Amino acid sequence: MSAVYGEKPPNRSFAVGGLTSIPSGAQMIPAEVKAEYDPFPLHVYHPNPHDAVTLLKSKKNQHEWLVCGWYIDTYRVGRTVKGLLYRKVMEQGDRDAILAELKKHDKEATAKFEV
Repeated sequence: MSAVYGEKPPNRSFAVGGLTSIPSGAQMIPAEVKAEYDPFPLHVYHPNPHDAVTLLKSKKNQHEWLVCGWYIDTYRVGRTVKGLLYRKVMEQGDRDAILAELKKHDKEATAKFEV
């Protein structure tokens, strides 16, 4: 029989991902704010600069959406995730294209681009 059975497994430390600072041009969606939205986001394809923009639907108002932007990474303090980092949608042409796609999904939708 192997000597592994019955022994305590070795302590393993795993690398912690995420960023510890907010890059310029990015916005952080705090975990408390994200809890006010549905856990399953809507992703709208938009090829500039990445493939998809993340949109969150409000739990309180089914036609209110938060346009987060392009996902960057998690924001961590120590090992605790404090929020998610997204690249903001800044240009009006990009905003119009995203709103047009959102209107296909929800005709009465209202979108906000800032937390």
